[in-house]
Parts: sequence; structure tokens; C-alpha cells
Amino acid sequence: MPQIGVVNFLNAWPLWASLGGRADVGLLPDVPSALVAKLRSGEVDAALISSVEFFRLPAGYVYHPGLCIGAESEVYSIRLFVPQPGDDFTSTLTKTRVIYTDIASRSSVAQLQVMLRQLKADIPLREINDAPARIPQLRPGEALLSIGDTALRFLEKPSFDLQREYFSMFGRGFVYALWVYRKGLQDELEPLLSEAYGIYVQNNAAFRKAAVTRFGFSAEFTDDYLTRVIRHELTPERRANLEFFARLAGFLT
Repeated sequence: MPQIGVVNFLNAWPLWASLGGRADVGLLPDVPSALVAKLRSGEVDAALISSVEFFRLPAGYVYHPGLCIGAESEVYSIRLFVPQPGDDFTSTLTKTRVIYTDIASRSSVAQLQVMLRQLKADIPLREINDAPARIPQLRPGEALLSIGDTALRFLEKPSFDLQREYFSMFGRGFVYALWVYRKGLQDELEPLLSEAYGIYVQNNAAFRKAAVTRFGFSAEFTDDYLTRVIRHELTPERRANLEFFARLAGFLT
């Protein structure tokens, strides 16, 4: 029975929702950064991990050629929280002395690092040990990079949508997560994961309704987020965006 590492965030729900309750599949939920270790150790056969972590894996791993978690001009759920509103992104960074980063995802941290380098902003990043369930009160000079459902629940707090700023800089979408597994398992896992997403697509209204109950966001917000903002098909254009970022970050030449 394949063991699948899944991320219990709203943006990941379409990729694995239909696997829940299947007797022939084991699901292990965790944050993307933790799932990498489980994939390396063999605790899971496939995992939904940060795209940047794929490029850090040793040889012998592949990603699903047709599925991902991506975004185009905005993402909502990757946000840089700041003490107060007012300035634009670049001006805010000139006043920022430290950025705390969420341990849950490494793609968003790598994306931020690329942006800081582009802006020639030398700001230290300090990883916090736990993924925060709330956004703390930030002091002047501090910022916090938060991801997933926590970021979504605090949209009203002063913050910047990281993908909106990235898109403004580079005119590119971003791929945040990939289904990754060892070579040799793709004949078993690729059809399984493709089928799971296909079932979601065929029954998306029912699954989005279930997501409202599971994650606690309104039906209107859930529908907009899962149909307009987040993308789950790894198209040729998104693969090109993934490779563009990998070159920026130094993973590809």
C-alpha cells in the first residue's frame, strides 16, 4: 500500500482530497518541509513538497509531470506581514531589519531570497521553529513571512502578497510545490495521483463544499481561491516558470 505525504492546507486539498478514506492508500499529513525528511527516509513513497526542495534532493527523484501547486499574478497564501500599512513593498524593506520565516515551506523563503537579491536588500532571515497559528504583533523593523491557511486567515493584517510582488518584478508565475517520488515508482504513483486529481475535477463542487467545512473559509472565498488563484496543472508554461526560478536561485545553469 503506497504511503503518501500530504499537506493539510486549502491550496493542496484538490490534489489529494479524493484519496481520503481509500483502503489501498495511506495518507500522512505534515508540512512540506517535514515531508522532505519522510521522503528521504522512505517513510512515505510520494510527498507534496516545496519545489525548491526537489532541486536539493540527490539524484534518483522525479516529480509528477502534470500536477503542482502554483500561482500566476497573486497567491494570497504566501504573505510578508509587516507592523503597519502605508508604504509599498520596496520602501517597506528599506525599513526592515529582520524577517522571520515560517518553517513550513522552503519555496516561499527561496522566492523571498531571490527577490531581496534582486532589490539588493541585505536583510537577515531568521527561521522560527514552529509554523505560527497566528500572526504576532510585529515591532518596527520586523516582518514575518507566513504561508498557507494561517496567512489566509489574517489577510486583513498589513501584509504583501509575495507572488504579486514577484510577478511585478519578473512577470512570471511561480510553482510552490510538486508531487515527488523516487524513480522506479512513477508507474505506480503517477496514475494514482493523476486519478486522484481527476476525481476532484469531476466532482469539484462537492469537494469545494467539503473544503468549506474542513478549512473554515467561506464558500465564496474557497471557490475563488481554488478556481482563480491557485493552479494545480503543471503546464509547459508553469514548468518554464519553475525552471526560470531554479536558474535565478542557482539550482540550474
